[in-house]
Amino acid sequence: MISHDHSNLDSDMIAEVMKPLVESDLFIKIKSIIAEIQAIFNYTISYRKAWFAKQKSITKVFSGWEESYQTLPLWFLAIVQKMPGSQVQIETRHLFNGSQEVDDVRILHRVF
Repeated sequence: MISHDHSNLDSDMIAEVMKPLVESDLFIKIKSIIAEIQAIFNYTISYRKAWFAKQKSITKVFSGWEESYQTLPLWFLAIVQKMPGSQVQIETRHLFNGSQEVDDVRILHRVF
C-alpha cells in the first residue's frame, strides 16, 4: 500500500509546531490542527497524525501523566502549609488486571 503521508512531517514535528496553540487552548479541535498545518506547510496531514501530535504537545506543555501523578504529594503539602489547620487524606486502591491484582501497584482513588 502506498502512503500518501509526508514522512518528514511526523507527529513530533507537528507537536512542536502546535505546542503554543495547545498551550493556549487545551481543547483545540483536531480539525483546527489539520487546518493550521495546511496553512503553514501547504500539506494536509491525516486525522490520526494530528491526534498523535496533539497528545504529544499536551505532554510537552503539561508533562506526562506519570510525572504529574508524582508531583501530587508536593501540591498537597503546599495546600497544608498555606492553609494551617487543613488536612489532606489520600486513598489509593490496588490495580487489577481482570480479576488478578497487580503486585506493588496502587492507583489514586480519591483525595479529601
